[in-house]
Amino acid sequence: METNRYVRLADLCNRIDSLAADFFYPRLSMLGLYRGQPKVLRFLGEHDGCRQKDIAEHFYLKAASVSGTLGTLEQQGLIERKMNPRSRRETLVYLTEAGKEKLAEVRKLYDAIDREWFGDFCGGDLEQLLTLLERLEESILKRNQE
Repeated sequence: METNRYVRLADLCNRIDSLAADFFYPRLSMLGLYRGQPKVLRFLGEHDGCRQKDIAEHFYLKAASVSGTLGTLEQQGLIERKMNPRSRRETLVYLTEAGKEKLAEVRKLYDAIDREWFGDFCGGDLEQLLTLLERLEESILKRNQE
């Protein structure tokens, strides 16, 4: 077994991501959505009227990546972009009514996955795991900023 903790973690994250994708994306396509779209809808559900840059920064993405996702969501009628009245160089992103309805469907999917995947965890095990992963994220961010 690999003893380097970084390699072990990276391999584990990659395997979990692959397994999760195999489970999640077929269900997502049944909702008419594609990779990257649910997280943008979720973010807008909490930050409606934000800038594209805010979405990119939150998910550590490049603005161009977010732009493509927003374009598709806009074509699907799930979001709309409006000029920022305070700065004509910025556009703000809003969920449409159809986008809010689609977000509700996504949340139901997440709730079902939550029950299926984490039902075997006992007590505070899952919270402890999430807390440790959040600490790791903070540690990596700190090192990246140095």
